[in-house]
Amino acid sequence: MAEGFFADVPDLSLTCDDVRRSGDHVIYVWTFTGHDATTNRPLNIRGWEEWKLRKDLKVKSSRGWFDAEDHARQTQGI
Repeated sequence: MAEGFFADVPDLSLTCDDVRRSGDHVIYVWTFTGHDATTNRPLNIRGWEEWKLRKDLKVKSSRGWFDAEDHARQTQGI
């Protein structure tokens, strides 16, 4: 999935906005900025990942969210 983001936004910069942990659950809040490869429009997209950790603190599973409509709006200038 990350490869697709880098192909669509070659100058992608990812910033960690917040991390919260409770037991084996982590919420990672992020913002990515860059320019769309096709339209060259600037992007500023926020989202988050929910991770479940293994005992060795490696990510066992990950689910992520971002506002796809906002992404489309910024990409297409809608």
